[in-house]
Amino acid sequence: MHLRKRHIQSILLKRTHIFPVLGIVGPRQVGKTTFLMQEWKVKLDARYVTLDKFEVVKRAQREPENFLLSESNNLKRRLIIDEVQKVPVLFDSMKSIIDEKRRVGIFTVSGSVEFSDKSGIRESLAGRIGMARLYPLSLCELAQQPLRTPWVKGWKGHVRQRTAKEVDTWLKRGGMPIFCALRDDAEVRLAIESWLEAICYRDLQQLKGAHLSGDVALAIMSSIARQPGINLTRVAQDTGVSRASVLKHLAALEALFLVHKLPSLDNRKAVPEYALFDAAVLRHFLGDGDESFARRQTLRTLVVNEILAQYEYSGAGRPGLFSYRSRGGAKVDLVLQDRKKILGIGMSITSDISPYSLRSMKSFLNAHPSASGIVLAPVTQGFTVDGIPIVPWTDIG
Repeated sequence: MHLRKRHIQSILLKRTHIFPVLGIVGPRQVGKTTFLMQEWKVKLDARYVTLDKFEVVKRAQREPENFLLSESNNLKRRLIIDEVQKVPVLFDSMKSIIDEKRRVGIFTVSGSVEFSDKSGIRESLAGRIGMARLYPLSLCELAQQPLRTPWVKGWKGHVRQRTAKEVDTWLKRGGMPIFCALRDDAEVRLAIESWLEAICYRDLQQLKGAHLSGDVALAIMSSIARQPGINLTRVAQDTGVSRASVLKHLAALEALFLVHKLPSLDNRKAVPEYALFDAAVLRHFLGDGDESFARRQTLRTLVVNEILAQYEYSGAGRPGLFSYRSRGGAKVDLVLQDRKKILGIGMSITSDISPYSLRSMKSFLNAHPSASGIVLAPVTQGFTVDGIPIVPWTDIG
């Protein structure tokens, strides 16, 4: 499972002709190292080094510019540096080298945290680095088929490739290679517990000046799994920290790519909703509870992952993803906004779509005349109800 080819490669290849440095970020164990070592290194005939090794870190810290030049054979060979955020001084040295040599595509760096939160990369390499994010495996990647982008281009002429079984597998196992490759439930549970421990009690503590609690981070993720519209006051009371501290932890979880923030479409001052980044992690927090609730939550997680991955890998830029709830109580599961469209997305776990069930979507469309709307449902063929397209789950990716 973890050896599957990733669609990020094509957009990175284009950027090797534009930027001196390429940056790849994404959550811990999403497949960055595997991609860099088994695909990107071979494609570029590059030298690969990882800063997971203590002796390499010490050498890079001691003489960062000499480290970069020696590892790249004085820039004669492209260089890949994995987990570069562990030695922030390398960013300044890269800037110095590329400003002098004026070469493109010479360095590729990766990290499991937003560089801006850890190392000031936006200041040191602004305009010199092309950033890309690696997401959990998409449906097309799991099936090892070419990238399809219906969320970017629309469904006109879209030929369905996914099966209901493939969608159902993602809803149960997610797209994290380390988890979805496992078949035994007990092994999955242990793997996720170990992963969460590394994230919350090690990675979280390494964020610059953060002073964060792993227990609070776990409580926040558990709350998001059960209620996307997180109650900040309740979480603060339950964990014994301030509301401001909860917000600080949420920002850190975003920086580690563990949650997606979904601001309110019409009221940016309102408390946003959040979505966990992967179905397997979400199910871990839910336990053996209501399966219909878990199915709805994991469907939302899948849709968010597919949208972001399709935009990222096609080079279309990152779209806006929003929550929507009107003052009258109408709620739409997700709203997608890019330069060309506003799309309300409803999600149904049943095939029974009636005009009455679409009342919230109709309210949203009435309030936003320039928007369109769709409802995703477990149906075999698409159809319309009161002019609103009902799209099969199998057309998600």
